[in-house]
Amino acid sequence: MRAVAVGLMIAGMLAPAALAEELSPATDRLLWCSSAMYWLAADASDAGEDEEASQYEAWSDDLAARADLMLESEGRSEVEITTLRDDYDNRVLNEMGEAGAKYDVTACPDLASQ
Repeated sequence: MRAVAVGLMIAGMLAPAALAEELSPATDRLLWCSSAMYWLAADASDAGEDEEASQYEAWSDDLAARADLMLESEGRSEVEITTLRDDYDNRVLNEMGEAGAKYDVTACPDLASQ
């Protein structure tokens, strides 16, 4: 019984990575930038920069909606989409500001305006 529980736990940890590996580069970038803008909105809000927070939130929402449409068109379920978005939120939080970040966060607003 314990082996089954451990196996399910490991499978649950590997599932988001496996789902992300199957994404197109465009969808990957939309998800990454959406998460980055989400975290920047939270930081701006915490700093009392309400107008800036609102702009970051709008960009995040736009990018997330576009990513969701792409994922839905690929036949992804709501559960898969939610899992992917949660995974990206966690990964991006750890990557932002690091030299090895997958994307340049300063280029994300340009993506939102496309």
